[in-house]
Amino acid sequence: MMRVAIQVKELISSNVTSVIESASNPAKMLSLLQREIEESIIALQRERTLADRRKTRLQAELTQQETREADWSDKAKTAMDHGREDLARQALIAREDCTATIAKIKEDLDSCGNDLVEVDQAIADLEAKREETREQARNQMAADAQNAPAGASGAATSKADSHISRISELEKRAEFATEEHAGKRAHASVDAEIEEMRRASKIDAELAAMKSGGAKKAPARKGRAKKTG
Repeated sequence: MMRVAIQVKELISSNVTSVIESASNPAKMLSLLQREIEESIIALQRERTLADRRKTRLQAELTQQETREADWSDKAKTAMDHGREDLARQALIAREDCTATIAKIKEDLDSCGNDLVEVDQAIADLEAKREETREQARNQMAADAQNAPAGASGAATSKADSHISRISELEKRAEFATEEHAGKRAHASVDAEIEEMRRASKIDAELAAMKSGGAKKAPARKGRAKKTG
């Protein structure tokens, strides 16, 4: 996705008039530029379809995880009511897993929504650039019809290669930028241990609260005296 985004930004920001003026064969250069725009639009439409499907899957998974989260809370309470602290603890651990999954799904949904907005805007910008390029191509064809051919095709090809090389270089920079995420992964194990401690503390506190609540209710059940015959 990042590679496509970099190429799209390059195309959107390109100055069609400047490209024509610097090309030895403007018609060929416009044709190349138009083809790149078309290919980028197709790539973005494919990315949008994938993002939309992913969003639908995430929404379904979110509903399932929220149901499981509530279910595990009920199971923990039931286990504690029956004096099974061990089962209650396992149920709360499972619930915490659901809670963490829910947070991640919501984060992914936000990211997916932002991606869809950006893709839609990029497609609209590219379509506008495509119309600008088509208009320039029509004007160029009219100008070429009135004037003798100028310049060598080799120069146009060289310019086209230079344009493509520039895009490739931007793609490499984009790939290099993704390497910054590698440093974050180095701390993953530390984060996991700290998170496990936090979860254990939360579960211990909740189990203690359940015990305390059960202890307060206990005297009420002993209040009735036994009748003798």
